[in-house]
Amino acid sequence: MKRQKYFMFFLIGFVLSAVAIAYPTKKASAHGGDSQFIAESSLLAGLAPGAAFPFIDTTPHKIAQAHIAITDSSSDCHPGAAPPDNIKVLVGQAGVALVSVMDKTTNTGISTTASQCVFHVTINAGQAGVPATVTDIVVLNGGPAALTGINTVTASATVRVDEFESTLHEHGQGVSARVGD
Repeated sequence: MKRQKYFMFFLIGFVLSAVAIAYPTKKASAHGGDSQFIAESSLLAGLAPGAAFPFIDTTPHKIAQAHIAITDSSSDCHPGAAPPDNIKVLVGQAGVALVSVMDKTTNTGISTTASQCVFHVTINAGQAGVPATVTDIVVLNGGPAALTGINTVTASATVRVDEFESTLHEHGQGVSARVGD
């Protein structure tokens, strides 16, 4: 009798486990139905003067909001004192409109190394001078020499995932497939 009882408990537990594994309630990822959250980070050492680094490109999907942090030199590392000396961060759509988003208001005054500051900015597509369509976050070395030392960029973004746009892109019907038609 005891054996049958244990077998029944085991069988019920096994069936419930199989059902739970076969039918998960939600995917284990950082995205909702119409958006996805991404985060990237990079060292910028060696970026040549005048060179652009296409840090994030979400084409054909659009970035709704992003938070960008960089480390760069500054003549004064007090909150609001000076914009970054070398690094320019541009957002928008490559080949259409990119605007600079780092200025003296983004200086957070955080520094652990002499003349090195942390700058933060949050952008929202279509607000405060940011283009309505943002698919790219580009880092530009605006200084006279290649970047050396501790220059970094980190960004997190909420990307709108449009099913129709995604389907067109996956089936070769995106912008690049239509060029020259």
